[in-house]
Amino acid sequence: MLGILDWVLFCLSLLVTVVIGVYQSYKGRNATTVEYLLGGRKLQPLPLAMSLMVGTISAITIFGNAGEMYAYGTQLWLMDLGMLLGMCFVAKFFMPVFYPLEMVSLYQYMQHRFGSRYLRAATALVQMTGGYMFMGFLLFPPSIALEYILGLDIIYNIIIMGVTCTIYSAFGGVKAVVYADVFQSLVMAAGVCAIIIQGSNAVGGLGAVWDISYHYGRIEFFNLSFDPFYRHTFWSTIIWGFFFSINAYGANQSQTQRAFSTGSVEKSQRVLYYGAFGMVLIRGLINLSGLVIFANYYKCDLLTTKQPPIDPTSSVLFYVLQRLVKIPGMTGLFAASIYAAVLSSISTQLNSMVALLWEDFLKDLPVFAGWDETRKGHMQKVLVLLSGVFAIAFGIGVSKIGNFLEALFSITGAVAGPMVGLFLVALFLPWVDIKGASVGFVISLFISLWITIGRIIYKEFPQYLPLSQEGCPGSNSNSTYIFPNGTDVIQTEQPRGSGIYGISYTLNPLLTSVSCIIIAIIVTACFGANRPADVDEPLINPLAWHFFANAKRPRCCKRIRRSVSRHSQDIASKDAEPSEKEHLQSNPEIHEMSNGVVDPDYLEAAQAADGVGAPIEWHIPALARNDK
Repeated sequence: MLGILDWVLFCLSLLVTVVIGVYQSYKGRNATTVEYLLGGRKLQPLPLAMSLMVGTISAITIFGNAGEMYAYGTQLWLMDLGMLLGMCFVAKFFMPVFYPLEMVSLYQYMQHRFGSRYLRAATALVQMTGGYMFMGFLLFPPSIALEYILGLDIIYNIIIMGVTCTIYSAFGGVKAVVYADVFQSLVMAAGVCAIIIQGSNAVGGLGAVWDISYHYGRIEFFNLSFDPFYRHTFWSTIIWGFFFSINAYGANQSQTQRAFSTGSVEKSQRVLYYGAFGMVLIRGLINLSGLVIFANYYKCDLLTTKQPPIDPTSSVLFYVLQRLVKIPGMTGLFAASIYAAVLSSISTQLNSMVALLWEDFLKDLPVFAGWDETRKGHMQKVLVLLSGVFAIAFGIGVSKIGNFLEALFSITGAVAGPMVGLFLVALFLPWVDIKGASVGFVISLFISLWITIGRIIYKEFPQYLPLSQEGCPGSNSNSTYIFPNGTDVIQTEQPRGSGIYGISYTLNPLLTSVSCIIIAIIVTACFGANRPADVDEPLINPLAWHFFANAKRPRCCKRIRRSVSRHSQDIASKDAEPSEKEHLQSNPEIHEMSNGVVDPDYLEAAQAADGVGAPIEWHIPALARNDK
């Protein structure tokens, strides 16, 4: 049972969050769309970085990562290194292209780059579908834990969390979300630190925690195996973190919107740099808490001594209920940190979903054509409220049919790899056109869904690392046990007959991203590629543009071009009228370019494309030019 101090800390954290929203609502009551969704692009990098940091750390992260360290060891910790590299990569290569375009919706870039409203709508719709489902899943798992801690029914927890974040997100806009995230990041860190401090003191300090974890095989960072069927290795976890970051911070509206909310390219990059190091810090604390919990139960395992055996993700909850509850206020603080993790993630999603819904689907409808900024602002608030209601309803639905929807959520997560591949194609392969990009995205999406569904069907569980029951009350055993059934994650080794489905889930984004890129290149090679004149330079990464604009055409293409050139000259000399021949002879420069086949205006663009290494189709109009 919670004491008075616990309830005070818990309720105070919710009250502060709501007050932030009300205050920002009053300040921004006449806000324009850019002010409501992007803070007028005037927010400072540090609070945005803190918002960025907690936006992808949910209660599921707290329970899941701590449980991973407890049952399977620290190899997944290296995911944080991959995330650090990925966020720096996005800051260096994505933001200099994205920010100057002054976009509200990230997927406006697809229309700018490929000239396709349909591709923009498709990518936005895919993101929205996953985002709305994600909100429902964010609400459900922590509600189970909070039912034990607070004594409130799951449904009530879902409603309280959903209503709270909907209120401050709707009325305060992105400023309320960002400043509430700053507060919630502090609450979240305090709750995790409470576990670390209390738990490490109980076993003799952090040194003892590390020694115990090492003795029982939890400390592993350098599994250098290249076997793709190992669940976690040094390479696969870094790759997983790298692609996770590119998807979350470079191809996902909810996080790029934070970087768009500051005043310059340099500041948007600082948002990502600051956020990257903050992310490594907070995730490191969460991972460390898992080792601390293991060190407190290493002689009498928490997972296998319960009947029925519990999931590793529940280890944090049981630790709080058995150990942290003895300290006044600590249980309330931890409950507040769980709420903070949920609210920060949901509010981020709400704000970004409304940005997509408005900018990509509703803004240009005739019904809104004559609306002023005030009416548009009111409409956006209504959309946030409706989105919040949908998230609450979806969370309640998950609580009723969670097993089926868990599989559905895994399927929506399969979009990450193809989306990353599409953005890499758009930014770094300027010769790829709409056909190549679209086909590459669609086929790689089907590949990703196929692999994901196969994993769900053939799913098996990895084994836990060694667990001991020798210190349990009434136990005379000195044995160490290995419990065979693990958490709901991909298995350690390849299951017999599962084939590709046994490949580590950490490699899925790499496989599907590369598939998207390769297919896009092949389709482009078959149907013709872009010339420099077809692509706006600001839409391409500067380094990629430099190679694109200055690359030389392959020699085989030159030989083909000369052959077709001679054939074109023969046909033109036979078919041209005498007056036209005389004109061409008096204008040798035009004759060299056009040979009477096309007009000089078009050929100027064709000449500009010459030597780019493009397919021969580009150069057919200019075939009368002889290579020197």
